[in-house]
Amino acid sequence: MSTAFWDKRTKRCDDNVKKHDFLYEKTIDRTKSLLSNTDVVLDFACASGEMSLDIAPHVQRVHGIDTSVKMIELANEKARDRQVNNINFDQIDAFDHKLASNSFSAIIAFSIFHLVDDVPKVLARLHDLLGSGGLLISQTPCLGERSWVFQFLILLIQKLGIAPPILSLTTTNLESFLLDSNFEILETNIWDEKTSTQWIVAKKL
Repeated sequence: MSTAFWDKRTKRCDDNVKKHDFLYEKTIDRTKSLLSNTDVVLDFACASGEMSLDIAPHVQRVHGIDTSVKMIELANEKARDRQVNNINFDQIDAFDHKLASNSFSAIIAFSIFHLVDDVPKVLARLHDLLGSGGLLISQTPCLGERSWVFQFLILLIQKLGIAPPILSLTTTNLESFLLDSNFEILETNIWDEKTSTQWIVAKKL
């Protein structure tokens, strides 16, 4: 993913996520129900930190990471403004040496797997970062489930530089990647038919 692309869109992305639409609320509510006050959580691709900050009061600690400098700057500003003390944000990727193996009891990954270069490689790293039996909680727009017309439009706006590289994942693709990466799928549902957003909870084996 292009860091510069997301740096330029930080405010727009934050304005959208702060609307807390039905999908946001559903995702946060279910995530909180899966976590406890003993959990140490990694928010992979945390963007402006809105979801991290909503989850933080319900867990022991949250570590949010993102490659965008501007996103992390905004996330840290929001954490200070809201006086949330059990959270930290770092401008790093998931492969950074700061992140130790087996150091998280849960990882949240929201609206990100369709934007990575290599899903199996990323899932292998997330598996490594989770402790035994740790949860990977995700929701992903599976654009491969959309019409060919929509997929053509996505390809077009990518070529015009209006959108970043996007994978046209299907729900079957994503589930297969998880199973091949030694995860057990505990929950899988399409939560939003309009955007083909798939919710998955998987456990590290």
